[in-house]
Amino acid sequence: MIPRTSVPASLSTAAAFQAGVVTRQQALSAGLTGEAVKSLLRAGRWDRLARGVYAIDGVDWDQMLWAGVLIGGPGSAVGGLAAAHIAGLVSRPEKIDIWAPRDQSYRRRLGPNPWVFHRGTRRPRGSPPHLGVEETILDLCADSDPDGISAWLALAITERRTTAARLADLLGDSPCLRNRKLIAECLEAVAGGSHSPLEVRYRRDVERCHGLPAGVRQKSVSEGTCSDVVYEEFGTITELDGRQGHRARGETRDAWRDSSHLALGLVTLRFGWADVVSRSCEVAARVAQVLRTRGWAGELRFCPDCPVHET
Repeated sequence: MIPRTSVPASLSTAAAFQAGVVTRQQALSAGLTGEAVKSLLRAGRWDRLARGVYAIDGVDWDQMLWAGVLIGGPGSAVGGLAAAHIAGLVSRPEKIDIWAPRDQSYRRRLGPNPWVFHRGTRRPRGSPPHLGVEETILDLCADSDPDGISAWLALAITERRTTAARLADLLGDSPCLRNRKLIAECLEAVAGGSHSPLEVRYRRDVERCHGLPAGVRQKSVSEGTCSDVVYEEFGTITELDGRQGHRARGETRDAWRDSSHLALGLVTLRFGWADVVSRSCEVAARVAQVLRTRGWAGELRFCPDCPVHET
C-alpha cells in the first residue's frame, strides 16, 4: 500500500491565507519533495492551475484570483472588473485582470485561462491583493467612453464605496491617465448630484455649454418624489428619461407627478436620451425660454455646435 502523502502544517497555513492555493516553491520550502508534489497531483488531491501553482482543496473563482496573483509574483494585484467585483460593484467577471511588476514573468500560465496580465507597479491591498476602489474606478474610466465614465463614477459614489473627493485626489496624482480631462469633467457633474450618464450629459452639454444656471440635482419637491434637476429660484423642473426604447411604462405615474408639481406652481420639462444626446442645443434653447418666462435674466450662450438660435 502506497503511504498517503501528508501536507506539512506550515504549507496548510500558507494555503489557508491564499484561498487554498500554493506554489511549487512554497511546497518545497515547507518540506515536500518534487516527487511528493507529483504524487498529490496524480492522486487528484491537488489541481494544477498553472505551471508551479496548485489548488490543494478544489477550484473556484477565489482560487483563480490567488493563482493569478501568485503567477504575477510579489507586488501583483487583482484589477479591472475583478477588483470591482471584490468591491461589491459588479457581478463576477469571466476574465481576471492582474497587474504585475514589469520585472516579473508570466510564463507559468496554462491555456486556456482567465487571466489578463498588465505590466506596471500598482498599490495592492487586502486579500487577495487587489487595487483599491479609487484606483479600480479610474482604471475602468480610462478605458471607457464618456457615458461609461459617468456610469462608473456614479456607481462608485452612489453605492458609497468611495467619495468624489478621494477620486479627485487620486486623479490629481495621475497626470498621464488616459481620458483624464473627461474624467475630471464627469466627476464634477457626479459630485454635483448627477446619478446617471444622461444626467452628466445634461449638465455638460445642455447647462454648462450654453450658460444655463446649474439646477439642484436629485431634489425632492413633493412628498415621495425625487426630481432629476430642479431650478428652485425659477419654479422649473427637468426630468430626464434614460430609456432609449419604449417609454410608455411609467408615463401615467410621471403625468400624475407632473400635475402634482403644477399644483405647487412648478412647471416640468421632460427630455429623453435622444433629446439630450442628439439635440442638446435645442434642449438648451427650450430650457432657456421657460426659465426666462419665470424670471431668469441670464443670456443663452451658443456653443460651436449650435445648429439653431433661440427663437
